[in-house]
Amino acid sequence: MGDELLIIGIDSLDPRVLLQYRNDLPTFSTLMDESPTRISHSVFPTDTIPAWASIYTGLHPGNHGLLYVYDIFDPKLSDLKKLDVARIKGKTFWDYANNDGLHAVVVHPMMLYPAWEISDIMVSRSPIDRRTDWVRTEIDVDVYPRNIRDKYAIPNTYTGLWGGFPGLTHLDEWVHLGQKTLNDEQRLGLELLRNERWDLFFIYFNVLDIIQHRLWRFFDTSDPLYRKNQFSAVIVDYYKHLDNIVGSFIVERPDVQLIVLSDHGHKSRPMTTVNINTYLQMHNVLVPNEQRKHVTRHLRKTILEIINRLGIEHVVMRLVVNSPRLTRASKSLYSSSGSIDRDKSTAFLSTFAGIKSYPDGGIEIQAEHLSPREYEKLRDAIIGWLETLTTARGERVMRWARKREDLYPGTFTAQLYPDVVFELQPQYGVGWDVHSDLFGKAYDHPVASGGHAPDAVLLMRNIDKAVPRTDISLMDVAPTIVDLLGIDWGRLEFDGTSILEP
Repeated sequence: MGDELLIIGIDSLDPRVLLQYRNDLPTFSTLMDESPTRISHSVFPTDTIPAWASIYTGLHPGNHGLLYVYDIFDPKLSDLKKLDVARIKGKTFWDYANNDGLHAVVVHPMMLYPAWEISDIMVSRSPIDRRTDWVRTEIDVDVYPRNIRDKYAIPNTYTGLWGGFPGLTHLDEWVHLGQKTLNDEQRLGLELLRNERWDLFFIYFNVLDIIQHRLWRFFDTSDPLYRKNQFSAVIVDYYKHLDNIVGSFIVERPDVQLIVLSDHGHKSRPMTTVNINTYLQMHNVLVPNEQRKHVTRHLRKTILEIINRLGIEHVVMRLVVNSPRLTRASKSLYSSSGSIDRDKSTAFLSTFAGIKSYPDGGIEIQAEHLSPREYEKLRDAIIGWLETLTTARGERVMRWARKREDLYPGTFTAQLYPDVVFELQPQYGVGWDVHSDLFGKAYDHPVASGGHAPDAVLLMRNIDKAVPRTDISLMDVAPTIVDLLGIDWGRLEFDGTSILEP
């Protein structure tokens, strides 16, 4: 048996922000000095749900099968409701600890709802929340075993922080609600830490991700829209708050093994976009709908510029959430999907990674129109086109492009990923325009200026074994955890490996 292990997961905790502000973050600074590791690499696409599922299971998304990227045009989260978390039940690091006779306490694991039977405690928040006003949501809470609800005064519902942009007039209230949420989560976590028996303790905090998405342009002086105002210090204040929270857990149990980790980092969302559908049109595999060409292009540009100039995403989303018809129309307009003649096209941009200006993307091929040989030939051709895409100055636009099975060969790969996947250079985001220039601008930056970065935090303390590796991925986390618990990780099914010296 290994020693007790405490794991603190913080969504979107960024390693570069920790380094930049380490003088203001005494707990994180000490951890960075003591830790044999600092960074792990996230999954593709770099997003919360597939990343945490990989952390829990040690499997890449093609094998755990959980992939969802937030869609602002799906405010009722209908696609999120379709996720089958039963795919990973019994395959998480705490399940493996239980199977080996160890006791586990798991608090607020991302998206895993309802709670399932473990030894000893699991507290789960539903990933489906309900908007109640401009800043708040209501979130259902489930627990196992049932008797801990009264013991720790765990309510049936939490008040959560809305993930959208609440508008400038509501930002101050929104920021303070996020801080209160962290305090409530800390209180429950510390009570369980002190009073329950455990060999493995895991707690997850998600508010930082929400805050960084919406306030990054007020914080990051390199952001093209940076302007200093009363919200410029908020992100650093949240890092300080989390520094205190981590420190409070260490004070309670200073001698246990400790891991502090995130699923990805954060950065400025790209301002320059690459209109992949336009590029596919140039190669004659995408055919535009000429009847809607001019109307859609000008209407889209006008509406998006008005939304950004006035900062009224919150108003638009309130209208969309109450109108399925408007939701479909808005999504079609933003992605320009209504401008594509799908009956005549053989390939077009996929929405699998979300309709936003991130570097992650993919291309769908209408394989039913092609023979197997033609299909593979077209895939090879598209990858070649993407790899040779350059700016007017001859600079490469793509980091890489490949077939989906070459990225993550697995049980769910064909179900989750489009035929071709790619990642742009970090300064570029996927653009959705058709009938336009190859390069454009991101219309969503003013209301969602922060984006996910592929480098995640991995800090360790009181670890007796050496860590000889530096090439660490999220899939390596679960096998490392079970290794620290004294379990033979080699007999379990992981895509990653333990990073500890044998």
